[in-house]
Amino acid sequence: MTLAATKTHQATGFIVSLHQGFFTVVVVYAIIITLWGALLCLRGNGPSGGYLGALVIMEGVALFQGLVGLIVLVTGHRPHDSLHYLYGVAVALTLPAAYSFGRGGSDRRASGVYALGGLLLIGLAIRASTTGGT
Repeated sequence: MTLAATKTHQATGFIVSLHQGFFTVVVVYAIIITLWGALLCLRGNGPSGGYLGALVIMEGVALFQGLVGLIVLVTGHRPHDSLHYLYGVAVALTLPAAYSFGRGGSDRRASGVYALGGLLLIGLAIRASTTGGT
């Protein structure tokens, strides 16, 4: 293997590892927004500014994971199950859908809807990891 091929292989390996490792970030962050939203809802509070900011960050994390996944795809790696693509898109669309279902509200119901969206994100991310393969 030439030096250039070795460096390309190492870079590709890093991107794949980043995509696989970033799964933990997605799940942990989704757990945080789920628990935070549930706590707000149980207390009868609408989403605070800090919570809404956390949701925006979560969406950014999901989109970054998707971007890294696209780079993995372009470098020639494929998941072992094509459903992986569906789960990835669903992860990216979950919070915008929750915002729509919550009607962009600032009441207790909106906090509950965002918490349920976070719970869905956890499930989708775990399922995506099982269809990705190695």
